[in-house]
Amino acid sequence: MIQPRWDLLVTGFERVGRATSRRKRVQDEEMVERVRLRLTDYAAEWAPPLDAFARMAAALHTSLGAPTDRRPGTDAALHWAGSDTTLVLEHAGDSVYLELVTNKRLSLDEELLRMDEEGLL
Repeated sequence: MIQPRWDLLVTGFERVGRATSRRKRVQDEEMVERVRLRLTDYAAEWAPPLDAFARMAAALHTSLGAPTDRRPGTDAALHWAGSDTTLVLEHAGDSVYLELVTNKRLSLDEELLRMDEEGLL
């Protein structure tokens, strides 16, 4: 279920001025850092999540090219990094997720995970 606080369509046709720069600052402060969609939700005894992950990975590879990062394992993930955001396809347990996350948020998440693994948290 998605319940946005507000919607914004940036067209690129805004006039530049004091009000525009003030709105830009407010937009930056309230920017969404992550949008995560669950693509599948299978029962634990099913094998389809891995098949769904493989088929979605192939479709994204066709559309976007080769992933910029591959993370194999039980929680496998593929990343397509852009200049500001990264598209992440993740196979986690019984579900497959597609996530668009800012590179800054992704970097912070990975640093927290590293610190947790090292027992620093």
